[in-house]
Amino acid sequence: MALNRKRPHIELDDSDLNILKALSQDAKISFADLGKKVNLTGPAVHGRVKKMENSGVIKQYGIDIDFNLIGLPVCAFVRVQTGKLSCRDAAKLVGQFDEVIECHAVAGEDDLLLKTRTATPLDLQELLDKLKTEGIIVNSVSLFVLETHFERARL
Repeated sequence: MALNRKRPHIELDDSDLNILKALSQDAKISFADLGKKVNLTGPAVHGRVKKMENSGVIKQYGIDIDFNLIGLPVCAFVRVQTGKLSCRDAAKLVGQFDEVIECHAVAGEDDLLLKTRTATPLDLQELLDKLKTEGIIVNSVSLFVLETHFERARL
C-alpha cells in the first residue's frame, strides 16, 4: 500500500511504518521478534511502539473474528439517511447497537454507511425497525454480502 507521506500528521520513518505493518499482521508479536523483523533491538521497538500509542497512531489492538463460527453469518452494508439528526449524533446512537460493527459518514444522498453482523436477515430487519422507531434513521437500503473474498484491516 502506498502511503501519502507528503502531509503526515505524525512524522513516521520507514522503521515506524515497518513496525506498523508487522503489528497489523500480528498484534501479539513480542518486541524481540518484532525487532528482528524490522532490524531494531527489542527496546528500540518498544520505545517506538509506545511513542505511536501515545501520539494516537496506534489506537488499539484487536483480533480477527470468524463471525460465521460465532453465529453471526449475515453481513450487510446498510445505507441510511438520518433525517434531522446530524451524522455525528446518529453515529453515537447507532454505536449503542452491537449489530453495527462499522459506521461511516458518507457524501451523497445517504448520510451514513453501516456494516452490520447478525444471525439472520430477520435480525437485521428488527435492528432497522428499532433504529427507525427511535428516530435515529428515516430511510435505509440494505446490501447483503453473498461472499467475502477478503477483508483487510492491516497495512
